[in-house]
Amino acid sequence: MLHFRKCAAGFLSALLCFTIISTPVYAENEPWNIPQEPVAKYATDRVNLRSGPNTDKDVLKTVNRGESVSFVAIYNYEWSAVVYDGTKGFIKSEFLSNEKPPEPKVELMYWPDVKAILKVGVAIPVYDVGTGLTYYVKSFSNGMHADVEPVTKEDTAIMKRTYNNVWSWDGRPVWVTIDGHVIAAAINGMPHGGGVNFTDGMDGQVCLHFKGSTVHNGNMVYSQEMQDAVMVAYNDSFK
Repeated sequence: MLHFRKCAAGFLSALLCFTIISTPVYAENEPWNIPQEPVAKYATDRVNLRSGPNTDKDVLKTVNRGESVSFVAIYNYEWSAVVYDGTKGFIKSEFLSNEKPPEPKVELMYWPDVKAILKVGVAIPVYDVGTGLTYYVKSFSNGMHADVEPVTKEDTAIMKRTYNNVWSWDGRPVWVTIDGHVIAAAINGMPHGGGVNFTDGMDGQVCLHFKGSTVHNGNMVYSQEMQDAVMVAYNDSFK
């Protein structure tokens, strides 16, 4: 709605100011019937479309980063009433933008596709998103995920630095470059099992996960933690 108002301060007193105001819809009002044309807005992150303006409400659909919704109205300032893929629902207003977010710097490639280009015994760079450090690893087994080892003692030392020099099972978000593709991944930092490189200064191997990979022992909680770290790596590429 277009409102006009006079600015009454000093030399600006004669200036006619105007502001476009988006009138909020309050809880007692029906957001879908207001006399306003829907406009396109874009999700700035992966976000849930809910049945009501509350995080306790049911998730109707998930909107991926960069996808558009038809914005209808601001609902109590914090939420927006939208239509996505024919479904009416509510999205947190902070996750909507008038402009489409930029394309990611890295690919979210599924594990079967990664396996097709990840060669056993070939060194690949691993960029640690959190620290900005880069080291090299080699895969010696591509099963449920990639079992990898640092290439040299220096690579092992750099990798350990990303864990504050303490080995850990925690998954770290990383970007790896394979055959020209920069791919979102997650790596853990606890040497375990057997290995084939006896000159890297590390006893065992670590696990490198990609979208859709799983753990060997069926621990789905830990498997999901690694998948969450993969998504952190991917989402960080938009920054």
